[in-house]
Amino acid sequence: MEPYSQPKAVVLTHPMGNDDLLYNGLVSEGIEVVCDPMIDTELVKLEDNCRHEVYSSRRIIFTSKRGVEYFFQQMKPADVLDKSFICIGKKTAQVLESYGVKPWWVSGGRTASDLVKELQQAHIRPGEKWLGMLGELAENTLEDGLKNVCHYRRYNVYRTIIADKQNEQTLALLKAQKPLLVVCTSPSCFTGFMNLYGSHIHDQVGFASIGPATTKVMKKQNVTPVVTARMSTYEGLWQEMKLQLKPEYR
Repeated sequence: MEPYSQPKAVVLTHPMGNDDLLYNGLVSEGIEVVCDPMIDTELVKLEDNCRHEVYSSRRIIFTSKRGVEYFFQQMKPADVLDKSFICIGKKTAQVLESYGVKPWWVSGGRTASDLVKELQQAHIRPGEKWLGMLGELAENTLEDGLKNVCHYRRYNVYRTIIADKQNEQTLALLKAQKPLLVVCTSPSCFTGFMNLYGSHIHDQVGFASIGPATTKVMKKQNVTPVVTARMSTYEGLWQEMKLQLKPEYR
């Protein structure tokens, strides 16, 4: 798909929330939208040794809203009020605050790499014990980058489940050979889509990527996104998608 062509429809591959920015924005522009989530998540139980680590740690890092939610499904906020919490992004911090806990540090960036760069330049007391509460598919960016900052240990609080069934609407759009934009907000969304529909991809299919990690996975399969968010957020992705859908916004 050439940049700034006019897709007849858009497939959203992320799980829908109650007030999804991308879905609402597309519908307001009169675009046909198919919701075909490629991923779901489920809780990973925190064992007793992990709970002990939580109680004895100084700081806890969350890289996503899901991490916060699954952590507090298993830990009482009142039991961890003495901890300093670190979040990537304002949305993650907002979810943390909804549990009555204020973050000690909110990264100005959008990725684990951004957070590492910030913390490497911060004045941290040597030898502090930190924990990361992540999803199973998260890379070891924090572990590798915080070696000289603190004693860091990772625990997984949720796992990602990849979809294994095709959506009839998505399949029909692909078989129609018409312009189609597929929006991927994570590497897992793209991987799941290619697993299910890779054999039906044609020249009129374009992909939208939320940021570097997703784009990296796309390029490994020789896919270059026609839309890439400059800021790795839903808001940033929507701004770039509007340029693809309606060139007059340029």
